[in-house]
Amino acid sequence: MAKKRRSKKSQRQIKKIVSLFLGLIVVIAVGFFGVEYMGGESSLVPLVTDEKAFSMHVIDMGQGDSLLLSKDGKYALIDAGETMSPGERESRDAIFDYLDSLGVKRLEFLLLTHQDYDHIGSAIDVLKKYDVGVVYDNGVEHTSKTYENLMTYLVEEDVNYKVVRDGDRISSPWGDVYIEVLSPPQDLIYAGKKPDVNENSIVLKITYGEVTYLLTGDAEDKAEEYILSTAANIDADILKAGHHGSSSSSTMDFLYRVTPDVVVISCGEDNDYGHPHIEPLENFAKFTTADKIFRTDIDGDVVVTTDGKEYSVKVRNSPHDASKILISGNGVKV
Repeated sequence: MAKKRRSKKSQRQIKKIVSLFLGLIVVIAVGFFGVEYMGGESSLVPLVTDEKAFSMHVIDMGQGDSLLLSKDGKYALIDAGETMSPGERESRDAIFDYLDSLGVKRLEFLLLTHQDYDHIGSAIDVLKKYDVGVVYDNGVEHTSKTYENLMTYLVEEDVNYKVVRDGDRISSPWGDVYIEVLSPPQDLIYAGKKPDVNENSIVLKITYGEVTYLLTGDAEDKAEEYILSTAANIDADILKAGHHGSSSSSTMDFLYRVTPDVVVISCGEDNDYGHPHIEPLENFAKFTTADKIFRTDIDGDVVVTTDGKEYSVKVRNSPHDASKILISGNGVKV
């Protein structure tokens, strides 16, 4: 099961003072790549204090996705999921608690990679709570009640809404940060007569100076094949792994073009899907080491920050235990 944050409230009270002090202690690995450990998962001490740096925050919200981008006191959110166990509400709390800990009042944009509940389940609540400049998605029609309710809300509240696909560029709130859309294709990827929900996830390449992030939503092997067919430059320093570390994503052909140095996997603790699967973990291990692979089920919130030349990683749970990383959700070790 995913972490039940509400059940830990009493522990949070006990650990709060300790966490505040531990939050000031930083251990920096030798070399240009650094892993910084911020102790204490109970108190949401902000993991990034340098507003001028560009940061990708992978929020530990259980079995789902929500990524916050930040720089210069401006913020944008990619996905606002809800755990795939609807009776549990910890993921929604996690997103709001995290944003509130940073003092977020406005999101320059909310980008929804695709229509699955674990990526859009909290989207309406985000729109109600924060001032959102524009909502992006891939324009794929979907019949789930959650998505229909979201689209109805966008129309009724006259929210600025745009569809983006390969070749488009997201209007960046940061003049020196470039956000490109690499997938889905303009004519989409189909499974039979209907567009495939996961394969049509929005895939983003984000560049700040010399450092590049590749964010893949739940894109799977067909989407990876499409991106490779476009001959796009997808070499990236930081990879947000596709589909929570599923075997359907992160093929070797794709990774050979990405050559990631840092990999971040968003997945829930003891999730029902066995994420991450052993196959992508084996593939990641061919390109980087376990001390540069991060998992929200183990590390908690993960933040990758860059000044445009160098980058470092901070994790909520201390220390980052590399010995646990290359073990699948089903207990198989690489």
